[in-house]
Amino acid sequence: MADIYDLQSTPVAGTDATDTAYIHNATGQKLRILAVSIVPKTSVATHASNYITTSIKKGSDTITAHTTNSSGGSALTAGTVKDLSLTGTGKILEIDAGGVISIDVAKAGTGPAYSHYISVKAMEIRS
Repeated sequence: MADIYDLQSTPVAGTDATDTAYIHNATGQKLRILAVSIVPKTSVATHASNYITTSIKKGSDTITAHTTNSSGGSALTAGTVKDLSLTGTGKILEIDAGGVISIDVAKAGTGPAYSHYISVKAMEIRS
């Protein structure tokens, strides 16, 4: 049976600002991403013009994303884990040993205050 790992980012946070964090695969194994969750430390309501979009990427390829835009997005509630749907497929979901994925938070309008981290569940890829 393949090993399962839980990788976590450092918090991304800001008020009227963007932020970037990284998750480093220090397991020594090539991994396949199984699930991604956002874990808010601060609640963020939806809004039509002042919102944040959090993108989890491997290079320029998007693995998944979340927005608090009131048109299609959802609010974040402090202390409530939000599971995200994976939009990336195939090799985009693979993290090489020593590889990194980025967590990029972009704001629209004046942007709300936010603070959250990303949790990634991944499985070892055995040759």
